[in-house]
Amino acid sequence: MMTPMRNAAGRALAALVVAGLLAGCGASSGPQKTADSMTHALYANDLAGFASYFDDSTKATVTRGDMGALSDRMHQLGDIQSIAPHDADPDAGRYTYDVTFSRGSMLVELRVDPTGKVGAYRVVPAPAPPRTAGR
Repeated sequence: MMTPMRNAAGRALAALVVAGLLAGCGASSGPQKTADSMTHALYANDLAGFASYFDDSTKATVTRGDMGALSDRMHQLGDIQSIAPHDADPDAGRYTYDVTFSRGSMLVELRVDPTGKVGAYRVVPAPAPPRTAGR
């Protein structure tokens, strides 16, 4: 008679552990999903899609010209291959991602408020490879 109760308790505990792990994954993937969506919208020169993630004060500063220039820089690096976490300070709402393209890479830095709205999106070009002597 004890075995069915132990099994039920074990299953309940396992379900709680799995739910906790999934909740933790969702929390950490929120900013990454935002960075991914924003970067793809920027690459596609989709102003409405890109700006939709910003808080109201930041949204007002986004211009079509600035966005087009960033999109052009991304296209010079080729097709987007991956976006992966580089650094994070969740307490400060700051996240950095490595964006790898077919011909280069860059960093994307986000500042996200507790409601999930983006207060800053910054693209940092990868440094140029060192030149060798004699070139």
